[in-house]
Amino acid sequence: MSDQELRSELRRFLKDRRARIRPADVGLPANGRRRVRGLRREEVAILAGIGVSWYTSLENGEADGVSEQTLIAVADALHLSDSERKYLWTLTGFTPIDDLNQPDELMVQTMFALTFPAYIIVASWDILYCNEAFRHVWAIGEDEVPFNAVERLFLDPQARTIHAGHFIKNIAPVVAMIRSAIGRRPQLTTLQRVQAKLVDNPETRELWDAYEISGPLDTNKCTIESPIGPFSYEALTLGLPGATSGIVIQVPDESSKIRLNNAMRKAE
Repeated sequence: MSDQELRSELRRFLKDRRARIRPADVGLPANGRRRVRGLRREEVAILAGIGVSWYTSLENGEADGVSEQTLIAVADALHLSDSERKYLWTLTGFTPIDDLNQPDELMVQTMFALTFPAYIIVASWDILYCNEAFRHVWAIGEDEVPFNAVERLFLDPQARTIHAGHFIKNIAPVVAMIRSAIGRRPQLTTLQRVQAKLVDNPETRELWDAYEISGPLDTNKCTIESPIGPFSYEALTLGLPGATSGIVIQVPDESSKIRLNNAMRKAE
């Protein structure tokens, strides 16, 4: 991401987050006519214990040499979540943005050895490998891998039926993760294509416009109507230090685990 793109995204992110906080939420009076939604810049500065001009420079992407302590103070003032804090750190240059890389053989073999549905995904949201349990649950043929996770699992007309009435709940955390990924790599062609499809879909456009940020290692729970029956799971991502690929494991609840075991035995 270029310096100009980083500054633009930082400005938008901080402005959006201060707009979400009401003065009353942080113990400030809401007297008088307010021209902006949420907190004013000077109010964020007061809460963070820094100068107004310094915060204004930070929000404009012009505060070179900002310290980590200042970022912590701003993050506390804006009540940022852990994922949002990591995003802020990245936008201000404290977290290196790694280049795309391929998973090594050990990672691939580990994924195939898992009994729960699992796959390997990279920063572009492309699934490069998946195990047999994952293919059974999501009705994916051996010749359909690799594929883009969002386009195939959420936006493909046929594949979308597997979400039944859970579609919005299932995709909301995914959209938040993609928001974060695109903020870091707006120039990545695959992510641009995914973003265009999310915005083009009326249901997912609303989620996109909500501008939620979630990290790639955050867990999320889903329920689908899979070919083996109702399947509820919690997604766990195992990321490797310094890598942009990871193993995602879909850990099923007890009843889903039984259905999966039965389906796998029948397939043997």
